[in-house]
Amino acid sequence: MTLELSDGLQASILDMHVHTNPASSDSTLDPDDLPSIAAEAGLSGVNITEHDKVWEPGRQSAYRGRHRDLFVNFAMEISTDLGHMIAIGLREYVGGIRRAERLREELDEVGGFLIVAHPFRHVFDPVTAMRTGEDPFDLNAEAAAELPVFQLVDAIEIANASNTMRENEFASEVAKIRGLPVSGGSDAHSGSGVGGFATGFEREVSSPEQLLEELHAGRFEAVHRTPGLRVVRFEAGSLAAGEAEAASG
Repeated sequence: MTLELSDGLQASILDMHVHTNPASSDSTLDPDDLPSIAAEAGLSGVNITEHDKVWEPGRQSAYRGRHRDLFVNFAMEISTDLGHMIAIGLREYVGGIRRAERLREELDEVGGFLIVAHPFRHVFDPVTAMRTGEDPFDLNAEAAAELPVFQLVDAIEIANASNTMRENEFASEVAKIRGLPVSGGSDAHSGSGVGGFATGFEREVSSPEQLLEELHAGRFEAVHRTPGLRVVRFEAGSLAAGEAEAASG
């Protein structure tokens, strides 16, 4: 397959799913190391998505003051009754938003944006099904696209570095069926992997307001970096094609 990125979609490249320490207790990534890591990965910005919390405004301001060369947005990854959601636009955690419908309402009030994160993580793993006592996942993409979560969100994360390729590619197929835009992110909990999966934007994004504007306009897509360090659209087979491209010289 030919590896290509849509015309213009390298104006901004953001890792839309990053966790830092200590705000996310399961992360070892020092936020003050993030700008240099992001620069090395060729990113123009990051969306910090701590678990069920957003940085306090004073800490946000101080951080941006120390790291003016990197655009940073502060969001949340929220554990809801319909799965993990990346919520962009809320200034603080609001009681009740573990119910996805309430989260949707809160975001609508502030003009926010909602992305379902790694929607099919572990669903194809029989060991996980045995451990949780759930029935094995047996939906095809057409049936999965009718699940309630995909009627509630604005976009689907289809390129997540912590997922298997089967999980990512199934999410991509569901997004096509639903006609929803797609994002990518590393889901990094350490310095490793930041920027390998990301989101390419058609226009420059340098403020939270611009980020929301571009998200609502749908001027973005999921991307990944090839072994040859090219940024290309994420789609079925694109990772293998990138490896073959690098191997051929």
